[in-house]
Amino acid sequence: MVDLWQAATGENAHSMETQPALSALEQAEQLIQEFNIESATLFDHKPVLRIQVPDSEFARVLELRTTLVEKLKPAGFRFIALDLDHNS
Repeated sequence: MVDLWQAATGENAHSMETQPALSALEQAEQLIQEFNIESATLFDHKPVLRIQVPDSEFARVLELRTTLVEKLKPAGFRFIALDLDHNS
């Protein structure tokens, strides 16, 4: 499962009632799941998407960097960031 967070509200996006604003975040979640990236957490800091992954997935995400950026930017994110501290 991928956790989604709206940075502006600090709320878990899965628990929020208003869905239209989550379109880009939901697209990002679907892409992360398609690549079988385990235990990712996505944070929407418009226009930045911040991705947290466990240490076991970090190298793999870096290998997929170009592909992920190419596929995530059209969803509405200007910048894609990989969080170096997955404990924050």
